[in-house]
Amino acid sequence: MRSYNEPRNVIDMCFSASASFIAGAALTVVGVASVSQVRKPVHLVFAAMPLFFAIQQFCEGFVWLSLSNPDFVGWHLFAKYSFLIFAQVIWPFFIPLAFLLIEPDPKRRKIIRYFLFAGIADSLILSYRLFFFPSLAQIDGCHISYEIGAFKAMQIVTGVLYVGAIVIAPFFSSWRSGIALAVVNVVSLVVTQVFYEAYLVSVWCFFAAAQSVIVFFVMREIKRTSKFSQLAKKYER
Repeated sequence: MRSYNEPRNVIDMCFSASASFIAGAALTVVGVASVSQVRKPVHLVFAAMPLFFAIQQFCEGFVWLSLSNPDFVGWHLFAKYSFLIFAQVIWPFFIPLAFLLIEPDPKRRKIIRYFLFAGIADSLILSYRLFFFPSLAQIDGCHISYEIGAFKAMQIVTGVLYVGAIVIAPFFSSWRSGIALAVVNVVSLVVTQVFYEAYLVSVWCFFAAAQSVIVFFVMREIKRTSKFSQLAKKYER
């Protein structure tokens, strides 16, 4: 465990239960707006992404409360593992799956499908890690630090698969807004790694939740393109 006397490579930005709950509420609104743009059921998975991030942020809000308020201690295990299941199990396969389902280009779909396989493998390994290794969540200043036991080789393999499925896969999207989401995702990862390395799981998930607002713009782009396609077919007749 890192000593409190060690210098921290972080910028002065605090998180809290309130921040998590406010983010969760805001993302719920964004998620409802995104889902309202859906015209094909297959796109619902992608559109619902902000709603899933909202649930995750609510879970971390309760992690904060369980660590700082004795009245919520009984919620700790449920809140901690709910948050970690999203971070470690759901997102590695959910992100590439969501991009795969909105991708119209067959060649790009084939590439994203490989990342989906990598994400599924990562989710399975990380599920094993969560169930069979101890995990610890603790408040460290203005952040929550999550420590999950694992073999070094397991950390390396799951880390590579995780980055591939969540960070690289979105770059193969045909949608301009999707590429914008991928770029912001990389920037947030770099910022988190540089300034919040000790709190990577918590802080990057918060940034990822915030950037999922872009999902609404992706869905709006898909809806607009779909309308243009329908009009073009109508005039061709």
